[in-house]
Amino acid sequence: MARIEIDRLSDDASIWVFGISPAPDEQGSATLLRNVDAFLDQWTAHNVPVTSGRELREGRFLVIAADANSEKSGCSIDKLFALARTLEQHLGVSMLDASRVFFREPDGAIASVPRAEFGERASADTIVFDTTAERLADVRRGSWERPARTSWHAQLLRASA
Repeated sequence: MARIEIDRLSDDASIWVFGISPAPDEQGSATLLRNVDAFLDQWTAHNVPVTSGRELREGRFLVIAADANSEKSGCSIDKLFALARTLEQHLGVSMLDASRVFFREPDGAIASVPRAEFGERASADTIVFDTTAERLADVRRGSWERPARTSWHAQLLRASA
């Protein structure tokens, strides 16, 4: 079995972060994780198992991590994204919409809006989530969650922000 607990993977493990909108309920989260586990149990690249793990953070972010030494071919990554498309349809959520920005509201709740709307609702101090993070260390150390002014999200802010 290629799937292991994500905590057993090193900081340099490759990651894919899927922001989920809207947040699934408890049953939806359980269904999501059950399907992801079944996929990771069988995930291969060139017929070699991909050592991988997963985590659902704050009910909004599915983090898939693959060991840095595991082969990750284009075809194997395509299969991961096909799984995400299937889950989107099955759960009635969005996981692959690159136009959505995830950020913390002042009360700490996580929100997601289209990029154009983010520019109207946010400031340079708004805490954003960088779903383009590439290494597990980024999530573990919290560097994927930071003020918009220190992220690529700054370019989305109104000029007066």
